Amino acid sequence: MISLITQRKNDEELALNVEKHYKNFDSRLISSIQFHKGKATIPENAPLGMIHSMIREAETESARFKFNKIVNFKKTARAALLLLIVLSTSGGWAFLNRESVPTLLERAFGKEIAIPRDTRIIKIPQINKVGIGDDVAMEFFVETKKSTELKGVLKIHYSSNQKINLTLNKDENIEGKYSAIIKDVPESFSYNASIDDARTADHEVIALERPQIKGLTATQKYPEFTKQESSEHVPGDFTFFPGSTVTLNISSTKSLKSGSIRFIEEDKGIPLIIDSANESAGSITFTVPSNDLSGFSVSLTDQDDMKSFSNSIYKVTLLSDLAPQIRITYPKRAEELVTRKAKFLIKYEANDRFGIAAVNLRYQRIGSEPSSISITDLKTEPKKISDQFDWDLSSLNPGLAEGDEIEYWLEALDQNTAGPNIGKTERLLLRVVTPEEKRADLLGRTSDALGSVDEATTDQEILNKDLETIIRKNSEKPTKED
Repeated sequence: MISLITQRKNDEELALNVEKHYKNFDSRLISSIQFHKGKATIPENAPLGMIHSMIREAETESARFKFNKIVNFKKTARAALLLLIVLSTSGGWAFLNRESVPTLLERAFGKEIAIPRDTRIIKIPQINKVGIGDDVAMEFFVETKKSTELKGVLKIHYSSNQKINLTLNKDENIEGKYSAIIKDVPESFSYNASIDDARTADHEVIALERPQIKGLTATQKYPEFTKQESSEHVPGDFTFFPGSTVTLNISSTKSLKSGSIRFIEEDKGIPLIIDSANESAGSITFTVPSNDLSGFSVSLTDQDDMKSFSNSIYKVTLLSDLAPQIRITYPKRAEELVTRKAKFLIKYEANDRFGIAAVNLRYQRIGSEPSSISITDLKTEPKKISDQFDWDLSSLNPGLAEGDEIEYWLEALDQNTAGPNIGKTERLLLRVVTPEEKRADLLGRTSDALGSVDEATTDQEILNKDLETIIRKNSEKPTKED
């Protein structure tokens, strides 16, 4: 078929071929073609009529001649049939082995790759760089026609020319997975893997040192209200006060691209600010929370995009800022009777290590939300307070009515900027009564007080009599001189 296209014959060759199989032309066909193309010269004395007569005879003979008699179409049909069989067979094989076709095409264009047979490696480790000292998991995935476990070998060739072979083990849980672990990588290496009759090309892996923390210190600036000077800390002594500003100074074994710290209690990290004059150092500043800080880790990335291998946890101890202590010194009874428009006197004492920021009176009517009244204007933020507050009950809105009950207590706040600590007194009760009930209560309390005085007087008289008796007995005893 190809020769019919590439080896076409000219008119003269065709004419000779026709005359070879059909003698009646008697050289007239080839002569007519040559005269027509000007390849044959006519003698000067030759009669032109004879030449024209020869050409007419050739045309007449050509009209009677069937040219397909000299063409063997059977050969053409056999060639076409053979071509069809070859194409059908090739197409069926390509369909059944379509996974191997890309590999064969790559080999056809000069790529050195193993010819696939029963097994094909479809995925190799996407590893270009590793850290020196890492354990590297090498995972390969295959497609195979075999149902039994395949034999796999991973060949390692280190840059120092050391060679080792590792067995690729089949993963029983993941189909088609074979893997091996390269322990404690010492240097760069190349590898190739063979699993059954499939083989990978050689691949290069570069081994680099990972960045490590060379130095770590912390500078703690305390809140202003503590009146404390800044302090320096090292790992093992990260004791921070809530509300302090802490600056971590970090130095690395390699020039850094980025870094961060992450508190154990949080997922979001705080970025490292790299020193432009020394790219192997940087700092991070954060405010110490009032709680939920037990430690942090540091992550570094060098300029080769290598990350620090083990992010150690640095323990943090929070200093406890105790809440202020406060107590009500008057009234002492758990329940007091008051009238609707009374002024109720409250005396109290409070103290805090660094100073008290505010004292509030808190009260709550039965069935209502708590309310608050600021009862001090602390400009000097003292460490100790002994004061009183005259609570005007008539100022409450809505006003009080007989039978109402009010629970009240005091709260003292310190100056901690990370979140003020609050000290509270015990809760006491006010019960609103009529003026008559209040007077009766006061008379009853006065009688109780007088009764207590009478009891004290009687007890004193008894003690005096007992003392007199003892003195007389001692004076009546004889002395040694008598």
